[in-house]
Amino acid sequence: MAAGSARRLRLLVLAVLACLLLASGAAAADPGEFSATISPTDVRPSTPAIYTITLANSPGPASQKEATRATIEIAPEFVVTSGVTATASKTGTCSGSPWNAAVVAGTIELQAPTGNPSLTGVCPGGTLAVVFSATNSASTDGLHTWPTRLFRDAAEFVLTSGQPTVQVDGTPPTVSISNPKPSNPSNARSATFTFTASAPTQCKLDAGLFAPCASPANYTNLSDGPHTFTVIAADAAGNTAQENYTWTVETGPPSAAVSSGPPALTNSRSATFAFSADEPSRFECRLDGGSFLPCSSPASYQGLGDGGHTFSIRPIDAVGNVGAANSRSWRIDATAPETTLGARPRSRTTALSASFTFSASEQAAFQCKLDASGFAPCTSPKTYARIRRSAHTFQVRAVDAAGNVDPTPAVLRWTIAAVTRRTKASSALLAPRAGARVTGAPLLVWRPVARASYYNVQVFRGKTKVLSAWPTRARFRLRARWTYLGRQQRLAPGTYRWFIWPRLGRGAKGRYGALLGQSTFTVTAARR
Repeated sequence: MAAGSARRLRLLVLAVLACLLLASGAAAADPGEFSATISPTDVRPSTPAIYTITLANSPGPASQKEATRATIEIAPEFVVTSGVTATASKTGTCSGSPWNAAVVAGTIELQAPTGNPSLTGVCPGGTLAVVFSATNSASTDGLHTWPTRLFRDAAEFVLTSGQPTVQVDGTPPTVSISNPKPSNPSNARSATFTFTASAPTQCKLDAGLFAPCASPANYTNLSDGPHTFTVIAADAAGNTAQENYTWTVETGPPSAAVSSGPPALTNSRSATFAFSADEPSRFECRLDGGSFLPCSSPASYQGLGDGGHTFSIRPIDAVGNVGAANSRSWRIDATAPETTLGARPRSRTTALSASFTFSASEQAAFQCKLDASGFAPCTSPKTYARIRRSAHTFQVRAVDAAGNVDPTPAVLRWTIAAVTRRTKASSALLAPRAGARVTGAPLLVWRPVARASYYNVQVFRGKTKVLSAWPTRARFRLRARWTYLGRQQRLAPGTYRWFIWPRLGRGAKGRYGALLGQSTFTVTAARR
């Protein structure tokens, strides 16, 4: 009984020692730990890519072993489309070398070359880089795992990281330009853009290069002309979204021109102006000293007063640039001139010619009219010859530079009567005697007429009347100089003819009598 018990105890101890030995051997066979990563981690659906899966043998204590084998399960919906290469890094006692790789039933099998594991394996702290090309056939976005395992012979390393994953992402990011942004067009040489995006962004202006950017993006020293701002968002899978904004910078002011308006001098109290600009613009107008006010072409004004006026126009383009004012000046004269008669024939005469002088209240031209004829341009003095003996009417009107016509012409009505010739009329002229030659101004003497209130003395030199006077006595002293019809006259050498008519009666009932006579004298030298 005791012998059997002892035997059983020995067997139990042996069994425990065997278990301890087995446990100790298993612990010694555990090679260590590793981590795994994959690149790229994000791809688009149905897009081929070159992938690199890196298995890193963790550095550790002396018990950490070299890796000699590995496997990578191909993620569902992925197909490896080209050969797989695997390379161990040179680390520690491991020389680094290519590994054998093969795709077997959806798994990438990796094996170190046969030989010394310490030379061809992956030492602690070393890596195994596995490179291959693969294409996914995923129809929807999702996360796909590539399970990896690392071994030393049959002993498996413990994974300390997550298994490598690839995100299949076919959804493009979002990007949107919001306010503030420049108006279009704009007269600012700077621009600020605010935008939002669901992925990292790059920006560019016009034909420049894309560069990483963040909102808000600012630009300065912009030139006049069109510009385009572009922002693009790109996620890790390569999906992109882009938005543009195009605007025009215009800082140059517009120019305005007045194409039509009143003449420089006009008699119209209204004015209309047509104008335009060299680019689309709105306008502001000003008359004289007023304020600039909104207006459009044509601009009209009514009830303007006489005098000078100035119209000004300035353009404002779509972005608010204000152009220089363009002005047009003119003068209004809507007041007609007044016409005044000067020298004229007597209301009753026997002369078959008539001479008129006239003037106006302002600088003006004149139009004359005799009897039933029409008004025609004339100048002062105006003389008519060979007029028939009858009643006549002379009219003259002034026309100023603005075209205003005197509505009330100056009028003279006179009658040319028949000459009553009497024998011995010349005998009434006493001195100087007919044909006398004198050297100075002579004294004209004639026979007095009963009931004559005064006389009319007329003196001609050649065919030109140079004097008409009305003395009350039967004598008249000529002078060396005198004024007749507004003109200075002088007693120049030559032959003169003189006539005398008596005025009979007084007041409105008086009348001129018959010619007393006519005579001549010659001046040979005139005293001054």
